[in-house]
Amino acid sequence: MADIGRLSDALRLRIMEWFTRLRRWWDALPGLGRATGHTLVYDVMLAVGLMSLITLMATSIDSGPGLLFNSTTAITVLWSLPAAVPLILRRVWPEYAAWMYVALTFAHLVFGPAIVFSDFFAPIMLYSVLLYGKAAHTIRFVTAACATTVFAGLVWGVAFMLGPMFPAAPWSLKVDWESWLPHALFLPACPGYDSTAQSMRYGCGAAVAIEGGTGAAAIGVCMVSVIIMAFWQRARRTTLDAMRQRNEALEARKAEEARIAALAERARIARDMHDVVAHTLSTIIVQADGGRYAGANDITVARTTMATIRSEATRAQHDMRRLFDVFGTAETPQGYADIPILLNKSFNASMHVSRTVSGTVQEERLPDHAGEALFRVVQEGLTNARKYAGAGAHVRIDESWTPTDVTIAITDDGRGAQATEDGHAPGYGLMGMRERIEALGGNVTAGPRPNGGFALNAVVPLQTGIIGTDSSNGEDSPIGSGSPARADGSDRLAGTDTRHTASDSLDRDIDSRLPRWSRRFIQWLKRTAASLRSRSFDQGDVSDLNWIGRLARWTQRHYLLMDILGTVILVVLFHSSTYYDLQVLANDGIWDPAEHTLATLLTIVLLAPLAFRRRFPETSALVVALLSGMQLLLPPSIMSNAALAVNVFALVSVYSAVLYGREQAWRWVSVALVADSWLYGIKLMAGRSGTSTVRVLAQMVMPDRYSSEIWTIVFGGLAPGGMVMLAGFACIASARWVRSRGANALVLQQREEALRAEQERQKVLAANLERERIGAAMQAEVLATLESVIAQTAEGIAALNSSPAPDGMQIAALFTAIGARGRAALAHMRELLTVLRETGFSDEQHAARRRRCNCGRSDRWMTNCCSANRPRRSMRI
Repeated sequence: MADIGRLSDALRLRIMEWFTRLRRWWDALPGLGRATGHTLVYDVMLAVGLMSLITLMATSIDSGPGLLFNSTTAITVLWSLPAAVPLILRRVWPEYAAWMYVALTFAHLVFGPAIVFSDFFAPIMLYSVLLYGKAAHTIRFVTAACATTVFAGLVWGVAFMLGPMFPAAPWSLKVDWESWLPHALFLPACPGYDSTAQSMRYGCGAAVAIEGGTGAAAIGVCMVSVIIMAFWQRARRTTLDAMRQRNEALEARKAEEARIAALAERARIARDMHDVVAHTLSTIIVQADGGRYAGANDITVARTTMATIRSEATRAQHDMRRLFDVFGTAETPQGYADIPILLNKSFNASMHVSRTVSGTVQEERLPDHAGEALFRVVQEGLTNARKYAGAGAHVRIDESWTPTDVTIAITDDGRGAQATEDGHAPGYGLMGMRERIEALGGNVTAGPRPNGGFALNAVVPLQTGIIGTDSSNGEDSPIGSGSPARADGSDRLAGTDTRHTASDSLDRDIDSRLPRWSRRFIQWLKRTAASLRSRSFDQGDVSDLNWIGRLARWTQRHYLLMDILGTVILVVLFHSSTYYDLQVLANDGIWDPAEHTLATLLTIVLLAPLAFRRRFPETSALVVALLSGMQLLLPPSIMSNAALAVNVFALVSVYSAVLYGREQAWRWVSVALVADSWLYGIKLMAGRSGTSTVRVLAQMVMPDRYSSEIWTIVFGGLAPGGMVMLAGFACIASARWVRSRGANALVLQQREEALRAEQERQKVLAANLERERIGAAMQAEVLATLESVIAQTAEGIAALNSSPAPDGMQIAALFTAIGARGRAALAHMRELLTVLRETGFSDEQHAARRRRCNCGRSDRWMTNCCSANRPRRSMRI
């Protein structure tokens, strides 16, 4: 038994191995594999069904002639069966299948029957190769179709008019040249099976030409129609492929976009840390150096300077808490209006600052966060001038406002290029400033002046035509422009760019001299007209499309216009049907004699919602459901119990609402479908019972007025109502099927919009998580650094207020200690900024980096344990 068990296990493993190899071979085949497996299964089922139908039809069809031989019914079926192979492969290997079918067609035209059942597959094969084959090979297949059409017409004319070349085969291969080509063309009557009186009138040659030309023309009309449909569908399929590729790219970029958002948040934090803490520490150092000399001889100046230092450190500590607050605060960041306050601060008594403003200041036209960016530009320029321009330098700030942009130029007459001779390199101040301005669409230039000094120039474009900003209509901009999280908890990415809203553009086109109510009315009209337009979407490259494909794309892009035209056509076609329906009601005494105008108006009312079935799918379906319900509730004295012919198009509205509406729209559509179908059944049965739908419903609501016929009418209406319901649910299932396959451009557009919205949410989440992670680890360290400076300052203030008062040397020592503490803190801040700027954002990367450096675990976040292995450099902050 053990041997049998081992043999069974070995056999099972061998079978599994065979199936694995078969699957690998299948996936390796060109054009086959998992992507087309379902397609091949469907085509096999189609081929089996068609071949079964051919076999059933063969019993009722007589034999026919061929070009060379006569054929029987069995031979005709046998010639048709090989065509199942290209029919199965028509979408997997479209070009190979097409050439195979052409070869089989020429073979049976020459050696077999003139016409076989598989000839009806020709439109399918031509459509498939033009749709799924290479667009560059279109001409060769169209040419092959034309050649096959001409040859088939020629063979049909000869075979049907003259008969086969070897009529006595297989018993004899003798040719009767008197009754065949070319002598038969000059006979007064054709000797074939289908010779008619017409051949007697025009002669056999004319009969052959007429028979062949008629057959070729019929095939040609069919082929031209198929070619147009294939070109049309190929253009739409190209659009779908382009949209699917975009959606797949969006799916693939999710992780990358989240990583970029996190890195951008790191850059934002680094910029704000530089602007908030590094500048404050630089100010503290300068104040301490100044207090060491000025305060040594004046204790009042010493106390004032010490208080200023503590105030700056406390403010920086508060700003750092705001910077790392994930949920944000309601405080407004410093902006353009705070620049004068910045200038009034005494950065250095030996530096002279002047500011000139030219043009009309238009602060309201600054993009979102541009005011804060300009404030940081001025702050950076003044700090760099104070640190590197030298004593007695003059700093000039020229601010120029134009209708399109604002320019801030900061120049000094200091040392200029000589300031770099100490070996320091540009740091993160200029880098962060450039990132802020470029995120707003501007540019920054900075460098030494030819005649000495340093120049910093920043240009920020202004928004055009801004009358008012509606934040609800704004769009999120690229990340990283430096905004904190919002106070309401609905976090946004760092930086938003205020776009022009539709209402802004509408306001600019309205004459301000008009009354207010008329301006609002005109704006409402324009907004309504704008909402009625088809929603545009990218359709991909159109360079390789012919005029049929371009027309197909145009109709696909202007779907609202096409729906309106389709509705107009339906009204034209069915208003007469409505007229005859109303005429029947008039004959029954329900209506007065019908008029065409009334019939047309009723048709327009019932069909008008279909014009918006793709632009406003659910609204259109709701209107159709309400109109249908009202029509079903009308008494027989107004509307017949039988439905109008145009009511069948309510199913189109059901299909459109489920396909183009929201993902869960099928739920309420199903409820409305059940209700209207049930009402239809009740109305139909109530009419037969001589009552009305309203009376039946009223008797159901009021139990004391029940009658024995109520439930008979209600349950009797389940059959006709159920038929309508089944048709409606078939439309719902079809729409859900198409929606799940992604075979519709508008559905793919909805998915693209959903993916982009999800991508933006993921960016926000990644930025918030990165801010929270960095804040939890770094905030304590940075605040501890500032706390040490504040504690040192508090000790200095206590010493200055002590009795007896300290002498000049003691005061100088106090300021020296504060300056040393500030320099140490600034050096540590530079290391933290380097880590933020030059490392990745995952904790795993930092852990691996620490392991590579053989550093032990530290309580400090991201301590630069490898700093000893790389040269230190001074940075221009």
